[in-house]
Amino acid sequence: MRWTLTRFGLALLIGLSVPAIQPTAARSPAPSHAGSGQTAQERIAQRDIQEAINQWLEFAETRDIEAISHAMTPDFELHLLDGTVLNRQQVLEGIRQEWASVLRVSDETAITIESLELSGPQVTVYTRQHYVRYLPSQKDGSPHEVITNVRHCETRVFTSQGWITRRVEEIEQGQTTVDGEAYHP
Repeated sequence: MRWTLTRFGLALLIGLSVPAIQPTAARSPAPSHAGSGQTAQERIAQRDIQEAINQWLEFAETRDIEAISHAMTPDFELHLLDGTVLNRQQVLEGIRQEWASVLRVSDETAITIESLELSGPQVTVYTRQHYVRYLPSQKDGSPHEVITNVRHCETRVFTSQGWITRRVEEIEQGQTTVDGEAYHP
């Protein structure tokens, strides 16, 4: 069986196309070790950024592209592992394309903050994304479970709207599976 996984599947930020995500209160809490040794400001920033991630997931769940666009700075960039750099408009178009191909997203999808480095109104956040979704078979349209695991380094800036994303860089592509079997493009 031949698979086409878009580079938005998701390399992209934090859990795109999430039509069936778990309730907000249960979403991706920071790992218990993440708060160790953090200052009060870092703990508050981490809490607020996790809330921003969860809100972003809600926007994706309702497929609200306008709200998603407001969660990105005008100069937003996505840096993929292969060296490709996508601007804000390219990413938004990629999100629309992803939504057109995803049948549903599992509540097993999770995004966790591994660590962060606060520097005034800017923060570098390391996240781990476990993205579980169902895509139609190119052969007969039947659903197939596709799981990707990606680590990202995000740069977020604090604005009057809260923490918004300026840059996302893929730093590690973990295992990808299709119907429980390893997938190697």
